[in-house]
Amino acid sequence: MSGELVTSTKKAKVNIMKGKDEALQKFLAFGVLIMLCILFGVLTGGSFLKIDNLLTIALQVTPYAILGFGLTFVLITGGTDLSAGSVIGFGGIVCAKAVTMGVSIPVAIIIGILAGIIAGLINGLFVTKLEVTPFIATLGTQFAFRGLTQLVGQGKPVSIQALGDEKIISVFRFIGGGTVFGRIPFPTIIMIITAIVLGIVLSKTGFGRRLYAVGSNEETARLSGINVIKTKLTAYIICGATASMAGILLAARLASAQSNAGQGYELEGIAAAVIGGTSVMGGEGGILGTVIGAFVMGVLRNGLNLLKVDAFVQMVIIGTIIVIGVWYDTARRKKQSV
Repeated sequence: MSGELVTSTKKAKVNIMKGKDEALQKFLAFGVLIMLCILFGVLTGGSFLKIDNLLTIALQVTPYAILGFGLTFVLITGGTDLSAGSVIGFGGIVCAKAVTMGVSIPVAIIIGILAGIIAGLINGLFVTKLEVTPFIATLGTQFAFRGLTQLVGQGKPVSIQALGDEKIISVFRFIGGGTVFGRIPFPTIIMIITAIVLGIVLSKTGFGRRLYAVGSNEETARLSGINVIKTKLTAYIICGATASMAGILLAARLASAQSNAGQGYELEGIAAAVIGGTSVMGGEGGILGTVIGAFVMGVLRNGLNLLKVDAFVQMVIIGTIIVIGVWYDTARRKKQSV
């Protein structure tokens, strides 16, 4: 009896430490975001802090953040999804193709999201049913979905403007970059709503608790009666859906879907999640942290552009940040296990 008490006490202490570390990670990420804003505000002579520029950042961050939400679910399970960038292009081009074929915009959007859901389902089945390592499974589907994107678009952009219907073009562009409530970008409103919904799913539902349990210790979760396969499968489906949403927003902004859209976006999404406190080892993470992480990346990219820093140098900086984020997460997890 005393042994069980000691074990439960140790578990309680671990959970308390884990909660404190997650809160600290979010606080640090938010602190970095504030410091970057102040730094770029000073270095750019205040032009960075202008309302128009901040709204531009919000618009630019939206696809990365929405993609990051889905990746957060997958990372919490201890998995990853390297195909997310390709699914962005796939969802966007399927939606645009449907519009050019005469399908109404709402239905075309649903079709595009369904394409992402199917992609996520395929990834999930490879990982759960065929037991392929997530890295290898999604690396393979990354090429497969990019190939499908090229096939659907026949290697060319699918342009809504080719329809010549100004009403359809204007509605599509509004979805991708229109403004509401004065000057707030419409896609940013979609991002906020998506963040609230998925945040509630993660923190307030049984599915969210099962997700964390699977990521913390899959075998223990299985012995506790949790359907691990179903939980992981759902996480990959959500990731596919958010990736296609991001792709549709990108396509809508230009009223044209590019066959190469989303290349490299999966790394941006993973970086946003990791910077915001999601562990690549699984079992930890949250949507609010991913939002903060996405804005850190967006502010950094925007500030460097304003300072006219070479694009290749930006890639080096962002890549370094990803490595530092993963290193910090690994060091933090090792400290917890001591």
